[in-house]
Amino acid sequence: MIDRQKDEEYLRLKADFDVYYQEKLLPELKKSESSRYLYLLVFAALVAMGIIFYPTILHFILVNGNENDHIIGFVLGGSCLIIMLLCGPLFKYRKKVKPQIMPDFAEFFGSFSYFFGGKIDDNYLRQSDLFGKYNSNTGDDYFSGTYNDVRITVAEEKLEQKNQDFNGFEVNKKVFRGICILFEMNKNFKGRTVVLQDRGLLNILHKITGLQNVKLEDIRFEKYFEVYSDDQIEARYLLTAGFMERMMKLRELYEGESIQFCFNRNTLLLAIPTKQDMFEAHSFFGSNINKKRIDLVFEQFYTIFSIVKLLKLNQKTGM
Repeated sequence: MIDRQKDEEYLRLKADFDVYYQEKLLPELKKSESSRYLYLLVFAALVAMGIIFYPTILHFILVNGNENDHIIGFVLGGSCLIIMLLCGPLFKYRKKVKPQIMPDFAEFFGSFSYFFGGKIDDNYLRQSDLFGKYNSNTGDDYFSGTYNDVRITVAEEKLEQKNQDFNGFEVNKKVFRGICILFEMNKNFKGRTVVLQDRGLLNILHKITGLQNVKLEDIRFEKYFEVYSDDQIEARYLLTAGFMERMMKLRELYEGESIQFCFNRNTLLLAIPTKQDMFEAHSFFGSNINKKRIDLVFEQFYTIFSIVKLLKLNQKTGM
């Protein structure tokens, strides 16, 4: 976690959250423990069945198989089936329990709805030009609501390009995994401005149809970002010196991760890659009554929603 001991607003909000946790979240987490025990029992039964029957089935296939290709196919198919059966209780438990607690979690910060497996519309993601080519979008946690008078959508997403190799096996290439945050802006603009991670000499090869490269006076910002827009004047109107400084602070907040963003149709879309599985207030193999895990999720929420204040998105004039 980031050291926030000097952040007075964080400390005040955290104290309020600790009270909220005791009064509202903790009772819900205790209820989820009974569900966890049930799914854990099913998982243990499936593991026991796998230990007993899988070696027997494998031995039968190896002894009676006539062609190597068929043997390999049966072994791989049987292995995949076992894995799917074992993952079933984990996925079903997560799908059932998360909607019971995450809406209450997000409600602490504002008025939010929660959907398990939700995602931002692919048409909007592709129009942003923040991502490479992909044909698979897997949603996870999805929140939509209002914080400090700013409409926000937060979606944890995995974008992949899925193809088949010469042998017909599926090959998955990861394009993006992380958090997409969509803000409805209190600022009028009509064009599209895309801010990508600076790739040095490779920027010459990167072209976005209909957009021109925009050169800015902030040398530090130019070092990390490359800007493209269909309106040079509007791009500079949006990317003021103050906004660029705050975006650099946001970049530091995420420890140098390759943040990219796009202004489009009065919205701001932030794409923040992360390897961390976000918003995991529950555990399958451990107790849900774990304050350290809850505090981590609070930290994740606070970091995301504090972007509104950091970037001053609730202001109607000036960035």
